[in-house]
Amino acid sequence: MPNQSPVDLPDEMLHLSLCHGQVRVLICRTTALSREMALIHQPSPVALAACSRIMSGTLMLSVMMKSADDSVTVTVNGDGPAERIVCVGHGTEVKIAPTHPEIDLPLRKDGHLDVGSYIGHHGRLSVIKDLGLREPYCGQISLVSGEIGEDFAHYYTVSEQKPSIVALGALVSNGFCVSAGGVLVQPLPGCSEEILDQLEIRSMLFSSISREVADRTLDSLYTAWFDGLDPILLKRESIRWRCDCSRDKMERALIALGRTELTQMIQEDGGAELVCHFCRKNRQFTKEELTSLLSKAQN
Repeated sequence: MPNQSPVDLPDEMLHLSLCHGQVRVLICRTTALSREMALIHQPSPVALAACSRIMSGTLMLSVMMKSADDSVTVTVNGDGPAERIVCVGHGTEVKIAPTHPEIDLPLRKDGHLDVGSYIGHHGRLSVIKDLGLREPYCGQISLVSGEIGEDFAHYYTVSEQKPSIVALGALVSNGFCVSAGGVLVQPLPGCSEEILDQLEIRSMLFSSISREVADRTLDSLYTAWFDGLDPILLKRESIRWRCDCSRDKMERALIALGRTELTQMIQEDGGAELVCHFCRKNRQFTKEELTSLLSKAQN
């Protein structure tokens, strides 16, 4: 729909190449999935902004995985009131579980949401990539600011040895996500100093990405941002929020508890209720159902 407002356009991820393959770029709009996350977790404005940024950053990691079965888990654990936030990306799908979405903070002096204080300025950002191998890849860095974008950039530089420019943002008004998105710019090996200087100068254009995504299409953004750098659109793909929890997975989790704990549930509680941390769905298990799982559990 040509007259559709950018704030209501579907979420998507654009894969770009600059300067004849010397630079890789990802640009995403994550407005709709941020709104869906907000319906599930009912976050405060600052928590909504933080989770939106983390989901955008996780998706950009996820879509770069080689196999459709690969997944990435990003955990942000700072010394702020947010405590621990876990986000999982599987290809073009993402889900997130904030520990304290209800906590809010006053605005910063410049009028912006104080994501850094919500997350904390000290702590860790960890990335676990499940590549279907015996051991997953694990990378971990100390938080730089808790503002998320800088922290993801630090992760790429330190853990993956890929110096990167990362900008993540969410425009939140009265607890509603007006727009959200992100951009990742990665110079590839052999990129010239002249191009590196150009990218550094243009990185200032990304500082208001949440407002830019609200006002313009992703195509018009990359065309303007990278004018003169020969941007080529390689791929466009839809992205979405999705939780893949199921009753079967919860049964396996109960079995993994072991016979002792299952027996205690049966005798003391007469059943169990499990709640998914990502989508908040709860599933009930009767005493009889737990008893049938008992035979599959180990001591």
